[in-house]
Amino acid sequence: MKICVVTDIHDRPGPGACIASGLHPLPGVMRLSLSGLCGRPDLSGEALHRHLFQEGGMGEVVHALRRKVEGCRIGIGYSAGGTAIWRAAAAGLPFEAIFCVSSTRLREEGAISTPNHVFFGAGDHGKPSAEWLSAVPGEATIFDAVGHAYYLDPASEAARATRAVIAERIGR
Repeated sequence: MKICVVTDIHDRPGPGACIASGLHPLPGVMRLSLSGLCGRPDLSGEALHRHLFQEGGMGEVVHALRRKVEGCRIGIGYSAGGTAIWRAAAAGLPFEAIFCVSSTRLREEGAISTPNHVFFGAGDHGKPSAEWLSAVPGEATIFDAVGHAYYLDPASEAARATRAVIAERIGR
């Protein structure tokens, strides 16, 4: 089973800290950066965020995903990477399931037919509203007492729980 991982605007988490790295047996993982997908490897952080969401870069990312991830059955995206995975699925990329971790910009997205699960920390001030969480995603998990970047600590209880949900959903 091939998994497509799209990192956040800082190209995190690294391969060893990625939730997919804890799945056993380890699946084939294609790790992609937002800056590489939009053709702007010179950008990161807030400059990349601005390019993605204010200058049309996210459209370039979705187009690149549709070209590059043939054969990926599962999508995992972190923060803005989750928004990219979501939009690619909405545009017809045939994932069997997607998982979006701390993808706060999803609050601007509508429902999709691809099975999906979103994860947020309760302390993430950018997370979507309770109304969005109950109406749009297939499934949503909110972890108490953690913030936006919980996924950067693979040993945290929230990251372990996220990995367990994904492993169960994909049969690992």
